[in-house]
Amino acid sequence: MSENEEAPKTGLEKIIIYFNEILVINHPIAIAKIVEDTGFSWSFIKKSLAKIVNEYEGFHFEKSGNTWIIWKDRDHLIKKLDETCSSLLDDPKDGD
Repeated sequence: MSENEEAPKTGLEKIIIYFNEILVINHPIAIAKIVEDTGFSWSFIKKSLAKIVNEYEGFHFEKSGNTWIIWKDRDHLIKKLDETCSSLLDDPKDGD
């Protein structure tokens, strides 16, 4: 593989790229639209969304009536940070 070639993307990476490049900020869409656009199965997308919502910031995923909807509130999804300064402010282990 040459330096200019990228490694093949996983399904999850392709879905994140879809959200970053295709979804419009604060414009909800249904999972059915993502299935149509990506060719992935409904169950694979729903499983991937459950993972994304736990690991990324700026992404929302919830059921509305009989439909699961998705939207983002920023241009790009970002990985959640494990530890931030604000997490230290109210740390119950401090003993203060």
